[in-house]
Formats: sequence, C-alpha cells, structure tokens
Amino acid sequence: DGEALRRLAATTSAAGRRLGLGPDEPARFRAHVTLARSPSQRFDPRPYTELLGRFAGDPWTAGELALVRSHLPDGGVPGEQPRYEPIAAWPLGG
Repeated sequence: DGEALRRLAATTSAAGRRLGLGPDEPARFRAHVTLARSPSQRFDPRPYTELLGRFAGDPWTAGELALVRSHLPDGGVPGEQPRYEPIAAWPLGG
C-alpha cells in the first residue's frame, strides 16, 4: 500500500525532526527495497537471492530497477545521514 508507506515515512520524518534529527525539509519518499549492502567491492549476492526466492509477501509493481551506492556516515556526527549515489537505472514493464 503506497499511501500507507508514504504516511509512515512522513510520520517517521516528523518524529525525527521533533527530536532534532534529519533535515528540516524531508526528501520525497520513494518506496524501495534494499537487497544487500556490502562493506567491500567484492560481493557475492547469491546467498541473498536464494533467501529472497523463498519470500512470500503481497504483490507490488516496480517501475524501475536502480543500482544505488550508499555512502554510510563515518564522521560520528549525531544525525548524520547517508549519501546515495545513483549508478544506473533500468525501466521495467511495458
């Protein structure tokens, strides 16, 4: 349910701002699934894709597949946010 996810994201962002975390202007929420994160360049996704093969959840439709690199914070600053770098994107569907 996209609308429920947007409400959850807005509520979570508002709670974080009340606590002094995150930006004053929240970024537009885009529902996504993080399949894996790896601390190194050498990464074998097969164990994760095998686990996902058993996943049974509600159906949903994705419009694109995007490869995004996450630069996780390492400065030790409270509230520091990760930076996301789009690498490539491929449209899905007809």
